[in-house]
Amino acid sequence: GGVAMALCPGDTTQWEDIQRRLGNFAPKPKEVPQRELDKALVEAAEKVDALETCNLQELAKVEDDVEEDTLEAYRRRRLAELKVARKAAKFGEVLRVTRTNFVHEVTEASAEGQWVAVLMFVDASSACHMIMQPWAEAARRFPAVKFMQGVASEIVENFPDASTPAVLLYRDKDCARQLVGIDAWGGARCSVDCVEWVLAREGVVETELEEDPRQRPAGSGWRRGAPARRGDEGSEEDEDDDGRGD
Repeated sequence: GGVAMALCPGDTTQWEDIQRRLGNFAPKPKEVPQRELDKALVEAAEKVDALETCNLQELAKVEDDVEEDTLEAYRRRRLAELKVARKAAKFGEVLRVTRTNFVHEVTEASAEGQWVAVLMFVDASSACHMIMQPWAEAARRFPAVKFMQGVASEIVENFPDASTPAVLLYRDKDCARQLVGIDAWGGARCSVDCVEWVLAREGVVETELEEDPRQRPAGSGWRRGAPARRGDEGSEEDEDDDGRGD
């Protein structure tokens, strides 16, 4: 009869065990209990908590200090997160909307928590022209939001010119907010930062802006993340009462 062979991975025959003892076979790989694997994973994760916020370039720099398997796991996860972010960032430009495609492009498109921001304008209005460029810049800055625009009368029949610009914010197939007039966006000071600030207040985007840019003179070189000019804690509340019209 032939030599009996092991049928399952990890199983050995008596003959193979004898050969190993004689040094003819490589030693059988030692099995590591699952609890030890779990413990090692936890310890590795504790060592690399700082990797949570690393980008791919920073991950490459710390390769020497971290176990390769752990680093690779983080790299894979970060790549997956980037793919998700890219998938979310599917817009990036202002799309046109009219009455005929409004339900499909706005109402239905706002399902499952998707924000759709619609700017209604008239060509002859100087107030509308103040927000057009900042609106386009905001679309590029926040590609996860679906920015749209259309001539007001082509969206809502007989919409009054005096009520433009009007912005409709849709989410979950419902109009969550209407903002009428240019004053809400900073009037003549309207900039992409003003659009960001207002949309952040409505929960549409996240912002790092620390001061309301609508309060500052136009073209004053506003910087995001700059500390407030006044040192007191109540400066934001004070600014809210600085005669800003609603």
